[in-house]
Amino acid sequence: MIGFFFGGGILATAVAVLFFCVTYPDKAEKVAGWIVALASKIWDKTDRTAVALRVQGDINDARTELLKSAPEGLIERKIKIKWTGAEEAEALLKEGEVLVCMEKSDHHEQNVANALMAFLPKTMLPNARRYLDRSRMRAADLIVAKGLLDQEGGKVGALDVFFRDHLDPARESGKDLKEKIEELDSVDLQGWLVRLVLAEYLRLGEELHPGEPDDEALREAEEFSRFVYKLAAREPGAKDSSMGIKGRYFRVAVIFVGIKERLVGEGLKPYRKRAKRYLYTGEYDAVYLMARDDNMVAVEALAENLDGDGRVASVSTFKYGLRADFKSRYGLNRERAIIACVRRRRVADAVPDDVQAELAAVESGDLPEETWETTPPKLDAPLFDEENRPAEAAAD
Repeated sequence: MIGFFFGGGILATAVAVLFFCVTYPDKAEKVAGWIVALASKIWDKTDRTAVALRVQGDINDARTELLKSAPEGLIERKIKIKWTGAEEAEALLKEGEVLVCMEKSDHHEQNVANALMAFLPKTMLPNARRYLDRSRMRAADLIVAKGLLDQEGGKVGALDVFFRDHLDPARESGKDLKEKIEELDSVDLQGWLVRLVLAEYLRLGEELHPGEPDDEALREAEEFSRFVYKLAAREPGAKDSSMGIKGRYFRVAVIFVGIKERLVGEGLKPYRKRAKRYLYTGEYDAVYLMARDDNMVAVEALAENLDGDGRVASVSTFKYGLRADFKSRYGLNRERAIIACVRRRRVADAVPDDVQAELAAVESGDLPEETWETTPPKLDAPLFDEENRPAEAAAD
């Protein structure tokens, strides 16, 4: 009888372990790393395996968490660690994953930071990078890496090493990279880096790969990043920012669903009308709906409403927590935000008569044009000067 229960207990434990490994593979890697680390105290030969599994687990777990609220395909593969005698880490594609070769270190935090910075440039937007500014993507790698290491404050030691060995040296390497790091950090503070800027870069790569780099695509990609930075740096209630940018490769508009009095008094109709105007007569390829905290439900309802529209190809919605420093930097008690990307179906059909009539009608509830939309400058006239000021302001 005792043997029966004992055997049953072993079987139940085995089933539970198998279930955990299948359901949470990235966390299982971390647990395996801890187990092998204990074994390494007895058998030294397992030490490298223990370190590799712990590094893999930390990075893959952080990647999984990020992709829960980010576009699919942003970071294509998982990481695997292999030890080598090379002086620096080198990332190699192998069997659908990224194999990072690196030297042994007794410091787990250093291993995680170094492996992450070898990993991201090879697997984040791999098809888009040849069409983008190298220093812009270097800045993006650094800001995304910081976010991965800062998830739930669980990797504080690795974050400190990352600042010391990667981010701070990059900031000090030159004015151009320093400015781009600061710009993208401001964008990331809003949660827009991975869900707006990199999302559009991902789409660009999907459309242009494997063609040769295009100077116009490179220039427009830079203009787009600065356009989003301008929105991120916009003072609350400001009325002088264009909410859309049009070019050959980037045709994107933004709608802030954040006027609570309008939502209470008029509902979603003004916002729905503005979104449809962007899609039908404005011919923007993507409209991003944004809100924070109490207004998030309005974006969800609006996105669901537009999802059935004849000109809408797809709707992707991402809810996420704002960075811990958002409150102190903006003086706003906000904790969560939402972005819904509404992508236009590219068709040659004329705008239906009923939609034309709906959009042409001027109603008291319409959003004011001068607040939410201005005519964007042509892209052959840069939006920003060398000091990153609006070009029209610099001309004055």
